[in-house]
Amino acid sequence: MGFGSGEANRSEVSGGETPAVPRPCPAPLLRCENLKPSWLCDFLSAIDYQMKSQLLTVIPVYNGEPFLTQTLESVARQQRRPDRVVVLDNCSTDRTEEIVKNFAGIPCEFIRNPRNIGLFGNLNRSLDFSTETEFLQILHADDVINPDFYEVMIPMLRDCPGRGMAWSLDERIDEDNRHLSYSGKADGKVEVLVKDVFLQRKAELSNQSFCAVLFKTGGLPAPCRFREDFPILGDTIFWAAYGLECDKLVHVHRALAKYRWHGSNQTVFLAPGLQPLILDEWRTMETNELLRGKGWSLRRKLKLKGLFAVRSGIKAKRVRQNGNATYSREIAQAARGITGWPLWLAGQTLVELRDFYLFTLLRRPRHPKNIYG
Repeated sequence: MGFGSGEANRSEVSGGETPAVPRPCPAPLLRCENLKPSWLCDFLSAIDYQMKSQLLTVIPVYNGEPFLTQTLESVARQQRRPDRVVVLDNCSTDRTEEIVKNFAGIPCEFIRNPRNIGLFGNLNRSLDFSTETEFLQILHADDVINPDFYEVMIPMLRDCPGRGMAWSLDERIDEDNRHLSYSGKADGKVEVLVKDVFLQRKAELSNQSFCAVLFKTGGLPAPCRFREDFPILGDTIFWAAYGLECDKLVHVHRALAKYRWHGSNQTVFLAPGLQPLILDEWRTMETNELLRGKGWSLRRKLKLKGLFAVRSGIKAKRVRQNGNATYSREIAQAARGITGWPLWLAGQTLVELRDFYLFTLLRRPRHPKNIYG
C-alpha cells in the first residue's frame, strides 16, 4: 500500500469463517521457581537459553502456491540464514504443502492448522514463536527479502537489552516482479527513534510492511496481539502497541524487502466496506495517537484530519477510476463527516497535485488494483 496504509491481511481470504480465539503462548515445561536448590534453576535456564534459535522465520500462508516458492528462495539465499523456518499453513486447498515439503533450498517445518483460523489468528499463532528465538520475522508468503536482509538488520538490534523492532524500506512489485515504487527515500540512513516520535508516525499511518520488519524478542512472549476488529489496519495498530513495549526502535532507509501487490490481495476483497476501509482508518489514527499519552491538541487533530482527507481522497479517486462512482461518493461522504468540508477540499487539491507529479511528470507505474497510492 503505497501511501502508508495497513497491509496485514492483504494476501489471505478465509472464506468467511469466524477466526478462532488465538491460543496463548505455550507455558514453559519447567517452573524454575518450584525447583530447589537455586543453582539447578539457573542451570536449567541456561540450557533452555542455549537451545533457543537465534533467528526464526515464520511464514503464515493460505493458498500460497503462486508466490510461495519465490518467498522460500529469498530466505534460502540469505547471507545470514535463519536457524529455523516454520510455515504455518491455514488449511490451504492448493499445492502449498507440496511446495514446502519438496523445497530443497533450506529445511522448513510445515505445520497445518486443524482449521482455518483467519489471517489474524494465524499471525497471532506466529507470535507464539517469540519465546523460542532471539530474533523473529513474520514473512508473508507472497513477499521476498533481499539476500542481505538479516545480515543488515540483526546488528541494528544486537545491543538491545530487551524487546526491539527494526524495519527497512520496501520495494513494491507486481505479480510479475515488476517494480512499482519504493516506500520511501532509500538514502541509507539509520534512524533510532524515541517512542514518542515512533507513535506520532504510527498515528500518521507511516509505512511499515511485514516483509521489512525484524523483531528482537529476547525469548520473551509477545506483549500484544493482532486485533481482529481492524481487518485492514490491524497491523498498524499492532506496530504501535508492540513498539510501545520496545527498548529500541530502528528504521533503516534501505529497500531490503519486496512487498508484492497483486489482484488477490485481501484488501481488494475488503475494500467495498466503509467501516474497514475508511472509518477504521480514522479509528486507527485516534488509537495510536492516544498511546502517546499527551491528549489531543487542536494543531495535532487538524494535521491528522488533513492527512486522513488526502488518504481518503486517493481511495475515492481510485475507486472512481475503477468504474464504481457510487462507492466513490460514499467514501467521500464518510470521510467528510470526519474532516469537515474545508479540510476535505484542501485534501483533494493535494491529491490532484500529487497525482500529476507522480504519474504524469515522473511517469511512475501504478497497479490498477491498488486504491491506496
